[in-house]
Amino acid sequence: MFKLMHFLVHRRFFAAVIGIAILPAGWAHEVVIQNVTLLTANRSQPAPNQNVRIRDDRIVEISSRALQVGAGVERIDGRGKFLTPGIMDSHVHVGEPPGVPIGSKDPAHATLHSSFAIQQPRSYLYFGVTQLLDLTGPAEAIVTFNAQPIRPDLFYCGLAPPLDGYPTVFVPKSERYSLMPNFIYEPANADKHPLPQGFKAQDHTPEAVVNRIALSGARCIKVPIEEGFGGARDWPILSTETLQRVRKAATERGLLLIAHANALGMQRIAVNTRVDVIAHGLWNWDLESDKPGVPPQIAAHLRSVHEHKIGYQPTIRVLAGMADLFRDDTLKDPAYLKVVPPALLRWYSTEEGQWFKNQLRKDFDAPDMQIAHIHLKTAAQGMRAAKFLHDLGHPLLLGSDTPSAPTYGNQPGYDTYREMRFMAQSGIPLDAIFRAATINNAQQFGLDQDYGTIEPGKIANLLLLDANPLQTVRAWSLIDKVVLRGKVIEREMLSAERVMK
Repeated sequence: MFKLMHFLVHRRFFAAVIGIAILPAGWAHEVVIQNVTLLTANRSQPAPNQNVRIRDDRIVEISSRALQVGAGVERIDGRGKFLTPGIMDSHVHVGEPPGVPIGSKDPAHATLHSSFAIQQPRSYLYFGVTQLLDLTGPAEAIVTFNAQPIRPDLFYCGLAPPLDGYPTVFVPKSERYSLMPNFIYEPANADKHPLPQGFKAQDHTPEAVVNRIALSGARCIKVPIEEGFGGARDWPILSTETLQRVRKAATERGLLLIAHANALGMQRIAVNTRVDVIAHGLWNWDLESDKPGVPPQIAAHLRSVHEHKIGYQPTIRVLAGMADLFRDDTLKDPAYLKVVPPALLRWYSTEEGQWFKNQLRKDFDAPDMQIAHIHLKTAAQGMRAAKFLHDLGHPLLLGSDTPSAPTYGNQPGYDTYREMRFMAQSGIPLDAIFRAATINNAQQFGLDQDYGTIEPGKIANLLLLDANPLQTVRAWSLIDKVVLRGKVIEREMLSAERVMK
């Protein structure tokens, strides 16, 4: 009997390390977390001294009374600790390593891509992110991510950009239509953006594109509403009529409609289209206002977002991640050792690794601190907008847009945590941040039957914390253990320092 138990304990430990259960056929993997304080949106107050039983990948029992624990059951002592649902980040991109040129064919970058692909899912888990929504859903990136033995549960949208519009403008025309095949042909833009040779208009109507995206298994469709930024203001966008056709087709196929929009004019179009979610905070006002709160035009727009119950992702870290390029201490941040593969971290410090920072210097033609200030000022506008919307009683959605650009300032998992810190700095209460990270995302994206709260029947994606996140936002970084589909993982087993040795 001792040898059998010894065998099972070691197999169960190995399963926790690599994230795969290895048990004899017919055996259930069972975990009991004892005497823990439960924090979950379906309970109005913290519930101390709770006992939680997990069998295989589901929560099966919660009780204030001690649970029977049989031989072979994994026991977790929760005294002095807090059990929360795992975090969901509803705006990520799991393809390219942050800071590496997008679509690079340089063989020297292959090692960087390989090490990043291994570490990326672990980095999200290191900061407690157990569910992800990729808003563009590139097939190869999704397959690579899901091939990793330890990974958050990944869902995805399909991208439907206007022909030659954002973000295809950053892709050479020779590759543009193969990399982003679900573009929508806009007849209203035909003079400047005719249909490419070899493509058929009927294959790129809103209805045809939405149908392909639905058949791919996506949960949503993302449409960019972006006329340009920086010095550009002439990128094509979809007409009102075409957007309404996208809206109708998405509804008919059971897909949520997500809009990329971060400027006032573009978000107004998104509201008029009645999108389900706006995938960015309102940063770009084109209004001079240093007074507290938001200008009247912004307030009126945000009231419209609230009135129409449109989901809203502040994504404050997008601009801050750009500013981080110009901070001397960014690459010295101890958290980078936990989430960035060592080879990639070393590469960031090389002249080649500074390419995007140098490009921004040319684009802005200004001192480094001024470039950083411009981005942080824009981020501050987004913070003010998010706080105003919260004060209206609007439920916010946690989304980091990692990585939003080829900046090493946006790192998987760490940026999700820092997004929550920025929300707290905006004046958004900790309980609202808790909901944004758990139940709000689950409800918005139709996942609340499995995720978002701690209840019997839910998937056991949980966090055991050393501090209470309703008292300090820093608690989200004080993770003792991650429970991923019922498997208990010691946090440091996910660290890039350990994984990449």
